[in-house]
Amino acid sequence: MRDYQMNRTVTLVRYARLENGWRRGAVVMTRNGKLKHPYMIVKGQEVQAPQGRYQIVRYDGKRPIYTDVGNDPTDALARCHSEESTQNARVAAVTAGLEIVEPEDPARPRTIRKYAEAFVEMHKNLPHRSSDSVAAYTLVTSSFLAQCHAVYPGKITQDDVIRWAGWLREDGYSDRSRANYYIALRGFLRYCGVDPAQIITKGTHKLLKQYTKRVPNTYTPEQVQALIEASIDKQTALLWDFLYKTGLRRSEVEMVTRDDLYELDSDHPTLHVRERDEYGLIKDAEERIIELHPSLVPRLKAWLKGNPGRVLLFGTDRDKVDRHMLRALKRTAYRAGMNCGRCAGCKSDSHECNEFTLHRFRRTFTTRLLRATGGDLRSVMGRTGHSDLASVMRYLEPAAHIGHALAKGF
Repeated sequence: MRDYQMNRTVTLVRYARLENGWRRGAVVMTRNGKLKHPYMIVKGQEVQAPQGRYQIVRYDGKRPIYTDVGNDPTDALARCHSEESTQNARVAAVTAGLEIVEPEDPARPRTIRKYAEAFVEMHKNLPHRSSDSVAAYTLVTSSFLAQCHAVYPGKITQDDVIRWAGWLREDGYSDRSRANYYIALRGFLRYCGVDPAQIITKGTHKLLKQYTKRVPNTYTPEQVQALIEASIDKQTALLWDFLYKTGLRRSEVEMVTRDDLYELDSDHPTLHVRERDEYGLIKDAEERIIELHPSLVPRLKAWLKGNPGRVLLFGTDRDKVDRHMLRALKRTAYRAGMNCGRCAGCKSDSHECNEFTLHRFRRTFTTRLLRATGGDLRSVMGRTGHSDLASVMRYLEPAAHIGHALAKGF
């Protein structure tokens, strides 16, 4: 809450062009309380200043804030009186212990922070926008605000963008993530009314958007088994096996409930991957029905029997969405002695190896399923919920017997 006792002053000034440049000066009042237009006071003298406009001055602490109110003396004086009344009301409210919520002044330029708040809120309200997407846009805008030296969009420079990109690198984000976040940032800049091409050179743009397309890293069956054995409880062990054998996204597995499991006693047990308003949205709105691996069924049935009052399959003890699955994975890997020992995460006090991610289970599942189906992209897409062929094709491996094929072909 601001201390309006220190900022109650509201005045009207004239901002005009004089012989020595643009200057501000106090307005001149007539005896009947009207403005003597277009005069202003400069060094104690009345000066006629026709080339100019009126401004209302109020203060944020000791910093003056000027609002243009045009060149019409009657309108300018009326707006000044209105602002005085509003300011007096603020002071009275603060004195009474009430909190003041300031409306956005349309006459003042919008700050980058205000644009960021509106940008994230817009994505929250867009239909079928996943919680992962909203989280990504929140990260992009909040981190850019922290690294940007400008207050208003028109002052953003390439240096602000490069500084932000450097922060992403220092904070451990992968090349691909940084490139994706950069594309998202360009969208945010356009939302602010800034053309990225006008502030970012072609060379810098090329460097920021490119990344090395790496071969998807996957877990081996032995690694998954080691994670299961090193888990602190049966639910955590089930989580790693479930991710390994379903290929669900993190946001999807967070929302799995007991009501999504069907026909566990039949030969075709299934899981319904669906969107739930109370928990969040699914990426790309890909609701689907998938078959469960038979080895999961006994453990799922045991969980249902042992937790009759729980709704979320992998929720917290209070049956809330668990947002700390990644941390649990890294700690499990550390207990299993599986850390790589080379990355920044391993060398930190937390010993959380960067090699272990929840999405790596999804990469593992997709890769193994493509191999098992002989590269049936359409069937795999229906199973994993990928929205386009290009996304799935990343997981296609070279022919397993490429050496034999080369020898036979040449």
